[in-house]
Amino acid sequence: MPVLDRASWLFARCTAWWQAARRTREKLRQEALQRAHAEQRALSLLLGLLNAEQRREFQAHGYFHVIGGSTGDRYRIRLDSAVNIDVLGEHGIIRYHLCARPTGSLPMYDVMAGQLLHLQDSSAEIGFLSQANRHVTLSFAAMGRWQER
Repeated sequence: MPVLDRASWLFARCTAWWQAARRTREKLRQEALQRAHAEQRALSLLLGLLNAEQRREFQAHGYFHVIGGSTGDRYRIRLDSAVNIDVLGEHGIIRYHLCARPTGSLPMYDVMAGQLLHLQDSSAEIGFLSQANRHVTLSFAAMGRWQER
């Protein structure tokens, strides 16, 4: 192969690689913008579902409290990707943690909105609790106060 043909071939390969990288970068940028837009819409939805006190708590601390619709238990839902629900006992002591989220990739604020709606609804709370994974807190278990419900 003559030197000029080899250089042309190499130039064409580099150009194709550069164009593919540029398309990939643009696609990733668009996906990031879509995720950011979805996250913003989810946050707006969540804030619309919270009452004034819950909104203040969430904006100040990244969590809010919910009273169970059928049990009357007090829950704290934290902004976290897993095990983000604290079941509170007397004096705000955490009795255990819950982990319950839908499968798939959803904005975290949508997950929190779903948790809020399930826990405060008297007909959905028990079903939600039966599906959630429980995680005992070591400090509470060490105090000898852990009881299965």
